[in-house]
Amino acid sequence: MKAIEADLPSLADLPSLADLPTLAQPLPWDDPSTGLPRISRLALADPETSFTQEDVLGLLGLSDDEFARRIFSRCGVRRRRLNLTDELLATTVQGRTLAIENQLLGDAVRAIDELEIDPGDIGVVISASLYSLGGPTIAHRLVDHYEMDPATDKYHVVGVGCASAVPLVRLASQVLREHPGKKALVVAAESMAGILMGARADDPRSKTVGSSIFGDGCAVAVIEYGDSSPAATTHPSGPVVLASKVHQISGTLGAVRMQLAPDDSFLHLIRELPDVASAGLRELVDEFLAAQGCRREAIDHWLVHPGGRRIIESIQEALSLSREDVEVSYRVLAEHGNVGTPSIFYVMKRVIERRRPQAGELGLMVTVGPGVTVGLMLLQW
Repeated sequence: MKAIEADLPSLADLPSLADLPTLAQPLPWDDPSTGLPRISRLALADPETSFTQEDVLGLLGLSDDEFARRIFSRCGVRRRRLNLTDELLATTVQGRTLAIENQLLGDAVRAIDELEIDPGDIGVVISASLYSLGGPTIAHRLVDHYEMDPATDKYHVVGVGCASAVPLVRLASQVLREHPGKKALVVAAESMAGILMGARADDPRSKTVGSSIFGDGCAVAVIEYGDSSPAATTHPSGPVVLASKVHQISGTLGAVRMQLAPDDSFLHLIRELPDVASAGLRELVDEFLAAQGCRREAIDHWLVHPGGRRIIESIQEALSLSREDVEVSYRVLAEHGNVGTPSIFYVMKRVIERRRPQAGELGLMVTVGPGVTVGLMLLQW
């Protein structure tokens, strides 16, 4: 594989750390009148069926495969939720479409119902999945299901995968400005079981690696504008989005890709993906934070993509983070696997529930997805 450069700008033009403000100094985003978007509410929905790694090995016909057993045991996943059955595995990806469409819609409805929101308050619905199942999209179906205003903006985004939270929240925030007083729904629904196929004699090892980590799941986030101070909202646990950025690493389009054929399918991941994703990450993060008058030492909560054990480890090493800094990501990976599009929302939910961020604390979201694309989002509670 040819050398891959992150094509990052030089740090020579950045201010020195001594020039950056500390938390005790006013920061550019301290004024709530700036009208920053807030991720005000968040809910998850998981399939009812849960599998151990041993269970999945058996379903995929890999129980006697020494390489598969080694990968499955070392990837950091203990259990994951999957709508996976022998009947599903007996069909092609095309033959599963209707069942998967119904599953994703059902998961989205369960998560939205948990939020107990008024459909009349919604002005924008953005749905996303790793791949398209055709139309009408999840967003169209949700507008119809909840009898929302026919003028509700709706979009369905495909292919952003594990980097999804950053571009989806950015898009929702931008479109929402055209709907004063309304809120946006970001619906990230994934059926990784929908592309899993049983083992074949000629399988590439990348198919086995992909089969070892992915799970199904759905996350729904509410985005809204208003006074960004915690006292001004009835849902103060949700963070304000101070800044966000996506960075596509040049020359890496083949690193993460859907491998689809009439009789087989899997998500192809190159072996070097963790190293590719973390190369230049420290400089990218430092530049991003410096532009906001901040630095890594000021971050109270790290929300790192639970893409796999090596993904978390590579980001942890690149950013000089402690095990405690990324413990939530390891736990989400162990208990759910990598759920693709909604995965970082699972980390956010766990951070809010377990660490209970206090008003004024900062969080940094770091996602890695197809492209290879790194997403960064600076949050403040």
